[in-house]
Amino acid sequence: MLLLSVVTPTFNPGPYLAHTLDSVSRLVTKHEHLVIDGGSTDGTVELLRHHDDDALTWISEPDRGQTDAVNKGLSRARGDLVIWINGDDEVAPDGIDAAVAYLAAEPECQAVYGGLDFTDAEGAVQRSYLPGPWSFRRYLFLGDYVPTPTIVFRRARAQAVGALDEQWVDAADYDFYLRLMHGVRVDRLERTHVRFRYHADSKSARNVWKQQDEALEIRLRWARNARDRAVMLGFDRLKRAVLPPLTRGRWPAPY
Repeated sequence: MLLLSVVTPTFNPGPYLAHTLDSVSRLVTKHEHLVIDGGSTDGTVELLRHHDDDALTWISEPDRGQTDAVNKGLSRARGDLVIWINGDDEVAPDGIDAAVAYLAAEPECQAVYGGLDFTDAEGAVQRSYLPGPWSFRRYLFLGDYVPTPTIVFRRARAQAVGALDEQWVDAADYDFYLRLMHGVRVDRLERTHVRFRYHADSKSARNVWKQQDEALEIRLRWARNARDRAVMLGFDRLKRAVLPPLTRGRWPAPY
């Protein structure tokens, strides 16, 4: 039976972490839950200390930010498989259990991804999203079409490509998954893997243009020629020009 490591970086996650912990506790899959806290002062430590789950281990100490916290979690992970979920989101236990079973049955597959439910701050589902089939080229040029919180991957593959790069503040996940999923088998699964909580303090709400700036810089490093660069720059300009008016200024709000 494969062991799944769930890595959760946190810093003052507020009331949302309790829901994250409860969702991971409901996994049937054999798992460990590694919470790497950056020294929260909002009651997170007390919550972790009293949470009744033998699969949970945690540390709370100052760090250099989310990327550093995830790398700490990856270095401590013992599982055959890994998923990284933030402290304001929830796993969908049935979907993750099915993903682990799939990877156990398909040893050549290095990573899978699935659907994402967008919820409001209270956790009510507002919209569900199922990404299209896997294409590395599409992921490279468009990025956003694969929701990175839903990715379950083999720890051995992560060890082969190296840790998250701390030079990236808001797109370290994109850089990491480009390296992890390049040149290997990746499959899409149709179940929901994660419930993504969108709220005013979420990173996606605060830093969307910084994320886009970093993602563009990352993908340009993969460009093979002038045509690739032109297409990448064109998609980026189109996104910036079209999405805000199409969503009546609500983007990046997902609903």
